[in-house]
Amino acid sequence: MSGGTQKKAIPVLLRNQERELMEKEIENSISVNYDEVEYPAVIRRDWLSNYPKFEVASHWHDEVEFIVILRGKMRCTVNGEGVMLEEDEGIFINARQVHDISSGGRFECEFITVRFHPMLMCATKDIENRFVIPVMENTNYPYQILKPEIEWQRNVLDAVNRVYYMRHEITLELGAQGQFFMIWEQLFLHSGKVPAKVRASSPQLSQLKDMISYIAANYKGRVTLDDIRQVGNIGKTNCCQLFQKYLNQTPIMYLMMFRLRKGADLLTNTDMPVVDIAYEVGFSGASYFAEAFKKHMGEMPSEYRKKHRRLSEDRR
Repeated sequence: MSGGTQKKAIPVLLRNQERELMEKEIENSISVNYDEVEYPAVIRRDWLSNYPKFEVASHWHDEVEFIVILRGKMRCTVNGEGVMLEEDEGIFINARQVHDISSGGRFECEFITVRFHPMLMCATKDIENRFVIPVMENTNYPYQILKPEIEWQRNVLDAVNRVYYMRHEITLELGAQGQFFMIWEQLFLHSGKVPAKVRASSPQLSQLKDMISYIAANYKGRVTLDDIRQVGNIGKTNCCQLFQKYLNQTPIMYLMMFRLRKGADLLTNTDMPVVDIAYEVGFSGASYFAEAFKKHMGEMPSEYRKKHRRLSEDRR
């Protein structure tokens, strides 16, 4: 060994700093209520009524995500393909997949979310290359519905529940890591047995992710359809068709709803005046913001603030 200092190898999953910055923009764009857990994973119980219109808007991130339905039902859309999840069922959403969740109407749904970066599985380079990357980069495995009547899927659902209930234990890091490895083993063993109906990831999704990330980073300022389509390096018509195909709305409507959801978050979690919130989230004035909020959210900003603050207080 030479006397000079050797540089530590950087894991493949951590090389792309630009992707990490885009992930943070998307993560900061979604209003979520986190449990107080000091561990590099999201572990929480949540309700769809915490979100405007009982929906979490389309987004993506580098983490894998597991959702388990405790009460009610949920519609989850991954890469434009919708699935309905019933009570006690769940879903695994692979890294970097465009997805959203809703109730399919304004119906309550209580659920557990566990989300972590695959880097947690990379104890060695060999594990990363042989077991982590093959699952994470499998374009034929964007998601996996988890049903309790199928043994291996029930084992995954049970493990997700165990992680949630151990979230305040002093040995969380050890216990959760063990559960994550067990979960990942099951995903690896079954990732090659995907039903043919599951839609593989399309190259178009990279363009869509870029455009979604641009909106998340620039929604406070002036954003036009031309700005959005240039980021995706496609024409206006193709841009609109892409948003319609995967998100079921136009780029401008996605931008509008994105701004309204950010406004809803500020209404619930700050004391900012409505007029300041309107400008903060990219509207040209308070009256336009209030009109759009009423049209798309179903109530005036002041009504929304009062109702959702009461809900938050009731669940503390």
